[in-house]
Amino acid sequence: MSLWDYKILDLIIQEGNLRKAAEIMHLTPAAVSHSLAKLEKEFGLPLLVRGRGGMELTRYAKALLPHIRSTLTADARLHAELERIKGNMDGMVRIGTINSVCCTWMPAILQRMRQNMPDVVIKIYQGGYDELESALLDGSLDLAFVSLPTRKNLMAIPLLHDRLLCIAPRSFVPSNVSYVTVEEIKRFELIIPGPGSDFDAIAFMEANGLDAKTVHSICEDSSIIALVESGLGVSIMPELVLQKNKGEINVYPIESAPYRVIGIATLPSAHQTFSVSATLKLILEYVKEKYPTEMPYFRD
Repeated sequence: MSLWDYKILDLIIQEGNLRKAAEIMHLTPAAVSHSLAKLEKEFGLPLLVRGRGGMELTRYAKALLPHIRSTLTADARLHAELERIKGNMDGMVRIGTINSVCCTWMPAILQRMRQNMPDVVIKIYQGGYDELESALLDGSLDLAFVSLPTRKNLMAIPLLHDRLLCIAPRSFVPSNVSYVTVEEIKRFELIIPGPGSDFDAIAFMEANGLDAKTVHSICEDSSIIALVESGLGVSIMPELVLQKNKGEINVYPIESAPYRVIGIATLPSAHQTFSVSATLKLILEYVKEKYPTEMPYFRD
């Protein structure tokens, strides 16, 4: 078994096609097919079968894939560490991010990375919490912005208490004026984030019995705001989301002051490359500068 064969298998899986994998690797389809057959012979198990949509993983391949990718990631970290020892800051850093962080924090973070780490290749992946946690565990990501506590018991550093706020049509003003109560929210039809979206808001809604009058389930933040603008209901969204998604709506704190905790998850430091460690440090410094009153990074 060789890392080269592992790389070919991983690429076939990503592309879903032997020929595409061969083109990317600058190999002939026959060479790629031979590499796959060699792996299957050494493993003593079938790994891929041809389906209607292209190459499909067997159940054996699905079980082995996380270990194969972990091996490839470890090899990449080994070479990055060798380069660090030689005095070079290069390699690749793969960062998973939720939509709100991608819109508000990542532009500035990426600019700093390019200034301080010009030889590092940066790849950004946007996804939902569960998707990002799984990608970190299987070696597809080096760092991931998550909501704490994580579902998969990942190591994570808390960054920010991000308030959950109620968004309502312009016509609605709560009795207290400065904040809205749960009982007032219950009078409206509720627009909830769809599956894979912000489960912090969903969890708060469910815990307070706010899902009884739900009529809409929407994944896109801008779409939720548009429906609220039209007077079709109210919703609950994190404050960070609303910084880049403004509309003709009223925004109110909620009486019980709910919040989510945004964190940065990573693998143990022993498995981090120098570039990943430097990126993590840069992210922590950025958040500390942006929210200087947080101790360590929490607002009152």
